[in-house]
Amino acid sequence: MIVLENKRIRLEFSDTDGTIRSLRDAHKGIEYTAESAGSEPFRLETDEGASGAFSSFEWSAAKDECGSVWQVSFTWRTEAGVTVTARAALASEEGEVNFDCRAENGSEQRLHSLEYPIFPNLQAITDEGRDDYAAHPFATGVKVRSPLKHFAQEGSGFRYMPYPESFSGATMQFFCYYGLNRGGLYFAAMDGEGHPKWLNFYKNGSGLLEASFIHGCEDIGPGKGISPPYPVQVTLLEGGGWHEAADRYKTWAIRQKWCSRGLAADRAPAEGFEWLYKEMGVATFGINAGSDRTAWLRKYHEHIGTPMFHVLGPDWTNAPQTFGWGVPGGFDDWFPTRFNADNLAVMKEYGDRYAPFEFDYLYHFGGADGELGRAAAQKFPDNKKSVDAYKFPFLCPAHPYARDFHVRRDAELQRTVGVDAIYYDISANNIMKVCMDDSHGHSVGAGRQIEEAYRRNYADTKAAMAEVAGKYVPMGTEMMNETMLDLIDYYQARAGGQPAAPLELWPVRDLLKTGDAELIPMFAYVYHEYGALRMDGWGKLVQEIGNLYFFTVARTYLWGGLYELNYEYSPMEALEDGQENGPEEHYYRFEPRGYAFSTERAAYLGLYAKLRVGAANKYWAYGRMLKPLTFESERIRAEWFHYNHGKETPEYNDSGALEVDAVVHSAWQFKEESVGLFFANASGETQRVRVRLEPGAYGVNGWAGRLYAAAGGEEPFAGTPSASGELELELPAYGIAMLEGKKA
Repeated sequence: MIVLENKRIRLEFSDTDGTIRSLRDAHKGIEYTAESAGSEPFRLETDEGASGAFSSFEWSAAKDECGSVWQVSFTWRTEAGVTVTARAALASEEGEVNFDCRAENGSEQRLHSLEYPIFPNLQAITDEGRDDYAAHPFATGVKVRSPLKHFAQEGSGFRYMPYPESFSGATMQFFCYYGLNRGGLYFAAMDGEGHPKWLNFYKNGSGLLEASFIHGCEDIGPGKGISPPYPVQVTLLEGGGWHEAADRYKTWAIRQKWCSRGLAADRAPAEGFEWLYKEMGVATFGINAGSDRTAWLRKYHEHIGTPMFHVLGPDWTNAPQTFGWGVPGGFDDWFPTRFNADNLAVMKEYGDRYAPFEFDYLYHFGGADGELGRAAAQKFPDNKKSVDAYKFPFLCPAHPYARDFHVRRDAELQRTVGVDAIYYDISANNIMKVCMDDSHGHSVGAGRQIEEAYRRNYADTKAAMAEVAGKYVPMGTEMMNETMLDLIDYYQARAGGQPAAPLELWPVRDLLKTGDAELIPMFAYVYHEYGALRMDGWGKLVQEIGNLYFFTVARTYLWGGLYELNYEYSPMEALEDGQENGPEEHYYRFEPRGYAFSTERAAYLGLYAKLRVGAANKYWAYGRMLKPLTFESERIRAEWFHYNHGKETPEYNDSGALEVDAVVHSAWQFKEESVGLFFANASGETQRVRVRLEPGAYGVNGWAGRLYAAAGGEEPFAGTPSASGELELELPAYGIAMLEGKKA
């Protein structure tokens, strides 16, 4: 047995094959790895598939001046002539080990990826795993309770995830597995350059849990190897929850280039797009761009009462841009545009802003400039390591035509229409960054070259639009990846609306419906004060979607987002005369519904919208998320109905009930100035909350509170904890309490 250890951590490797056989927290006495045979020390993917087979193995150890082993090196050679080398080294922090690896290819095989390190056969941490959790940045953050139990069969969990692609579904490059108040493990790739990778935590063939990293090959061909230029870090945790892991990651992440533009609170006013953060109370998504929707716009403003940000539907292009029966090709398929002038006039009247929806990398190869498009087509590998089939016709962003077309099209859009912002769907954050066609000027595979091409195209397009507009034009995307934070100003997400929403988190949808998985604000906790603005919720102002709506609205705002009313796959609300927009004018052939506009729900949304642009703005728009307080909350049964989805999907017309907290809570800090604590009652009954706020909690010695009612009232209330630190709040139905204190 090969042993790498210090006072805190002990790592054992097999001396016959280099597999990890034991991972132990020596200080706490926790053995993370079950005693069971075998795994593979690495997995090397070729055209024939992935394998950990090797013909020879050797290892060596390096010792410090005291004679203790601090580093172990491994070498495996395959029959085909590939040499895999790896190293595990103790870090200066006692509970941390760093890994690196490479594959030298002396064969005629093509290498596609290298999986290392592999931590096999991870077992329960707490008694029978009852208080064990996996927290993963898939779709900006999800937590699964008792993963050893709930990852039901081999391969289930987080492996080869689908949309959003990012790092195979991971919007950041870390995850953790912990037993609450017991211990845990933190896994992270310290890669500041956006190389392709897969972050895996799933159930393996032994019926236990496995953690690993897959590193993509960026120059695929005979004799060409893989050499990831970053380490993988594995660190012991104390068991303090996912915030502990996120705090550790944040100290590294905010020093990367994607945070180099600084805080959104400083950047937005200086660059001239403060309106996005400060003035917009609600977002809409998918309202028809080419048909008159002024009656609905006026109805929203009648009851919500703040300016709104509209990402209009795709139906503004010359040739059809649709969901399912066509997208434009080259330049002449996009212009002239077909925006409805009355819609734009009403938006301007109310102080609204808008962005047109673009499938910016989908391309009709039989349309305008089809020959140019076909030459720039992205070519995907056969084994995509994703459940997505990638049947869409994509342009490769590294091809010169793709770059030139992207810039020219959107500069012309700005010149002819004068849009407030731009939005890209199925774009850089959810397309696999692999292309096998080296005629585009990149290597086979490409990886980071694709990443950099997306970044270049975004930056050049943004600069061109700003030059035409004479001002900054915010840019948004479908979903988010941390590597795009310095370029993207807002993004659309749907995870916050689950299970009454599509796409993100659907691999754990069944666990979401039982409450064994839940959304967590992992991305916001790490990055919120740096941007980008999140639009989420996937709602409608109708009774039929159920009372989960009230919880979803509260959570979206209290986690720093902008609630999104969505009209992509179903009609808008029916107005007083029964008027409902018809499917014949839409870009998706939805089924008519006739669900009536709810003034009650609009007023509830308006309460949060007004807080977003008012008293809570500096926290919800610009603040740094803090670890929340712990307190008892009543659990309520929230019904939901999901019809705003593609008719061909199993989620269409799905319904159920979810048990959620009646009181939603979050804590925020604005710069070094103040702290805001929020408590939102998402139920129709009065809720009493008892929290403990020790003197000096969050660096604040005195608190002042205000209560906001759904009916529009506002009143101060006693917000000072007792001598023992106890504070009791009485929240009326659908009311919000805000406690604010100045930093000492």
